[in-house]
Amino acid sequence: MSIITTIYVVTGVISIILAVWLSNMARLSGRSRIAAKEKSQDLNQEDAEASSAPIKEAVDPDLFNEITNALDSSGHPKEVSEKISGIFSKELEKRVSLNTQELNKKYEAIIEQKSYDQEVAWTKYKKVSSDKKKTEAVIRSIAEGLVVVDNSGKVIMINPAAEKLLGVSMKDKVGKPISDGVRQDQLISLSHESADKEDREIELVSEQDDTKKILRASSAVIENENGETVGMVSVLSDITKQKELDNLKANFVASVSHELRTPLVAIEKSVTLILSKAAGEVSETQERFLTIAARNLKRLTILVNDLLDLSKLEAGKMQVKCRLSPLNQVISDSVESFSNWAKTKSLSLEKKVPEGLPEINMDPDRIVQVLNNLIGNAIKFSSDNGKIVVEAVLCKEDQQVEVSVSDNGIGINKEDLPKIFDKFFQVGERVSTDINGTGIGLSIVKEIVELHGGMIWVESQKGVGAKFSFRLPLQGNT
Repeated sequence: MSIITTIYVVTGVISIILAVWLSNMARLSGRSRIAAKEKSQDLNQEDAEASSAPIKEAVDPDLFNEITNALDSSGHPKEVSEKISGIFSKELEKRVSLNTQELNKKYEAIIEQKSYDQEVAWTKYKKVSSDKKKTEAVIRSIAEGLVVVDNSGKVIMINPAAEKLLGVSMKDKVGKPISDGVRQDQLISLSHESADKEDREIELVSEQDDTKKILRASSAVIENENGETVGMVSVLSDITKQKELDNLKANFVASVSHELRTPLVAIEKSVTLILSKAAGEVSETQERFLTIAARNLKRLTILVNDLLDLSKLEAGKMQVKCRLSPLNQVISDSVESFSNWAKTKSLSLEKKVPEGLPEINMDPDRIVQVLNNLIGNAIKFSSDNGKIVVEAVLCKEDQQVEVSVSDNGIGINKEDLPKIFDKFFQVGERVSTDINGTGIGLSIVKEIVELHGGMIWVESQKGVGAKFSFRLPLQGNT
């Protein structure tokens, strides 16, 4: 029996004994008064009920009646005592039974709740375990290498593909930094940024074939529900073959472009000599055809130069030779070189440059190349009798010069604007009489402007025209 049950039972027994004692005292007191007053009739029924009311309230009425009947019964005191003892025992068993039943119910309720909680916890555990196994199976089956590290840079997980790429074992790497155990002669670079600035390139010397291996790592931060950084996941791709192909392509483009440049220069010089009539008189018809040939030779030369520049940009070998140069003169030279082409399409080519524009620390040849691309595109995408404006404005507050080339031609679709500076991207419409380009001019323009520490953007509306603007710092990119 528990301590609580024992206390409860003892308290009940004490209350019963107290009630019996009070009852006996009341009876003895009543008998004394009756004997002294010779059965006086002053004791009325109300006094008797009032004296027994507290006793009836203190104990169960049935128990009180049983005790009263036992006391009133005639017989030997031992028999009376045994009767009262039996009544107590019966009452005690009754109360113990009731308390036991109550405690059993509470215990069963606790056991039932505990069993339910355990069942819920087990169900959740099985679900988490199943999800974990599925996730691990997916990670193991990913062809790309996957490495997960905590916020201190220690490896939490690494899949088989990453083990193979890095030449390490998961059991040796978990709980340790990824660079631990890699020899210095193997690790060439772990933080070499790629051209797009979003990924990193990891260069390793492979133990198997003793050659350089190049991996691309795309990383993402892992945050908890409070937005705190708890780790990072990196996806590794083997781009060794891709790099080799890119190098082969760049070398091929550079070689072919260089070989094309020599005959183009010879043809251009020959046509120019004939047009100058140094080799003899030419008819008006011959002059018109030779002029068209000279213009297209010039444009073809520009395309070849663009291919050479693209190969230099991809190889990271393009350089700008900055020096203080007058921007007004650069703009004038570029506008003048396109004036004849604009006239053949009846286009108005205007220049708006304020007087006193300061000199800029720039590479004038490269900025001419930028303007030539922008003005050439404006002519290419303008219909006859259109208007093209080349404008320069000094931004004193930013210590920059803003140059823009605007036209009222066919314009650019809104969905094409974000891709307009991508390599090999071309808008879907152009004037049918113009020669198709390669789609690399604007990407080269963007690279040149950014090499100068500037920025370029475009504003356009379909059917209204386009405005290309770029900014250059006065001091250049030093």
